[in-house]
Amino acid sequence: MSEVDGRNAKDVAPGFMDAPGRSLREGLLTYATGFVLAAALTVGSFVLVRTNLIWGPGIVMALVALAIAQIGVHLVFFLHLTTAPDNTNNALALAFGVLIVTLVVGGSLWIMAHLNHNVMPGHGLAQIDLETLAADSAVRTKGVVAPVAPEPLEAQVSGVITSVQCEEGMHVEAGQVCAEIDAQPHQAEVDKKADELRATEARLERDQRKLGSARAALERKEATGARGKGVDRLRRSVERLQAQVDGDESDVQRAQSALAAAKTQVGATRIVSPIEGTIRARNVEPGHKVSEKAKTPLFVVAPDSAHVDATISAAQSGRISVGDTAVFTVDAVPGQAFSGTVTKIEPAQGGAETIVGIAAPDPNHVLRPGMMATVRIPAR
Repeated sequence: MSEVDGRNAKDVAPGFMDAPGRSLREGLLTYATGFVLAAALTVGSFVLVRTNLIWGPGIVMALVALAIAQIGVHLVFFLHLTTAPDNTNNALALAFGVLIVTLVVGGSLWIMAHLNHNVMPGHGLAQIDLETLAADSAVRTKGVVAPVAPEPLEAQVSGVITSVQCEEGMHVEAGQVCAEIDAQPHQAEVDKKADELRATEARLERDQRKLGSARAALERKEATGARGKGVDRLRRSVERLQAQVDGDESDVQRAQSALAAAKTQVGATRIVSPIEGTIRARNVEPGHKVSEKAKTPLFVVAPDSAHVDATISAAQSGRISVGDTAVFTVDAVPGQAFSGTVTKIEPAQGGAETIVGIAAPDPNHVLRPGMMATVRIPAR
């Protein structure tokens, strides 16, 4: 064996059975070793993403390390790649393949990111020129952006503000809590009304038992055919107890209503936005005392939508219906189209024209009352 072959014999990958001095048994053993290592790394990857032993952001790096180890196992144990001279071409081919894959994947990601940044948004039909959507059957008209009243958030109960979660300029969802009033005094009233209800129900139950006993006694007397003052007293007792039970039932209903009203007061300590929109004004701070009689709202929420009122002829009104999609542009906001929904179709005074109401999302509040709009409604 030459000196080169002698060096190469020591520089071979595990499982490379063509190497000098390598037996079939050794090759199978190293293949099995590679399989066990590859399986262990694969299982380790699945375990890793479910464990709490590693800091969350470090899991990605750990997965990368396991992936690199997995590549190494495959290259050495299955592809028999080493640093020997006769493996130079294989190593170059592998490096070239990695380069090509990196360029393809990296280039694709760059292209997609570039397109995502520069191509028009995909929500509705925004940014689309109306003329490109032209169709002979569409209803076209002019309209005007109508004022949209902001929604004031007022205190429904009196108390001290304990927390404020909404700031001016903040976007809020419908049902989002913006502030909270100290609920302890109102909860104490709930507890009091609950105690009163339990006492009233207990009195009703006692009087019902008495009424039942009096009726049973009266029925026994009447069954024997008894007459006289004793029967009359029992009958009057039954009537008196019946009236008392009726009064108790009314008291229970009033106590139940009072308890429900007290619980409503507790719920009203949470100041909640009824609509989706943007906080335009905030007039409250933690520690402030507020009253349900105050004239100044705690918050003012501007809806994230706009309304357009347009007019069409009475003949065209039959070609559209509530719920149809409407697309419009405004001269004051060039290069942008808005997609909305027809919300109303009402005859105008005189009957010659019909008023069409359109609601459209306007999260950036670029539409202002009085702006002229060019409207297109695909007709049936």
